[in-house]
Amino acid sequence: MQVEIKKIAIDRVTLADAAYAQIAGGVLSQDLRPGTRLLMDELAEALGISRTPVREALHRLEMERVIEPHGRRGYVVRELSDSELDKQYEGRAAIEPYVLAEVARRGGSAAAFLRHAFEELVELPQTTAMEVFQVNKAIHRATVEALDNEFLLRMFDVNWQTGIGIRVWADILEKGQAVNFADSHRSLVEAAESGDADLARRVVQEHIYAGRGLHPLHGPHSAL
Repeated sequence: MQVEIKKIAIDRVTLADAAYAQIAGGVLSQDLRPGTRLLMDELAEALGISRTPVREALHRLEMERVIEPHGRRGYVVRELSDSELDKQYEGRAAIEPYVLAEVARRGGSAAAFLRHAFEELVELPQTTAMEVFQVNKAIHRATVEALDNEFLLRMFDVNWQTGIGIRVWADILEKGQAVNFADSHRSLVEAAESGDADLARRVVQEHIYAGRGLHPLHGPHSAL
């Protein structure tokens, strides 16, 4: 029995990813601020593509809670609540301190991997909002990659690499509160190299709490 399998629509997938990147980049740079309306037809015309990949990009951003439906065939960029911010940082606080402590405990190639990643990332351009976001995400992801644990990496990706992570960084960058990458992350690498698991755990916890403190509060503050 011959199984019929449809060809993968490579062009459509690529266009949807490109549309997602463009719209997400606009949110991150604050060109698309909270409250901005996003109409499918207007976006498709501006991007020079059909509505289908734009629809897929918008659906993905809706699932990631960056935008929400507004009117017929339209969306609006959401404002993050304090509760959402707390939950995102709680997720980080549950994963990253354990990870860096384990890198410090193992030392050797795990710590060397993180040092190498840091030295490479320091040299990357950080002139746009998206570049700043990508570099900061990459160093934290490298701490997980150093452990070669795909389950931890998936949990990290859920928290960082979806649209909510982009909105978190957009909130920071809007206030001009982004800090120097090398200065703010060198302590993580040095803690990993120290061999002191408790120190590593404490350093990354303080780093995460400091990050939560960069966000302006919109209401009662809870967890972090």
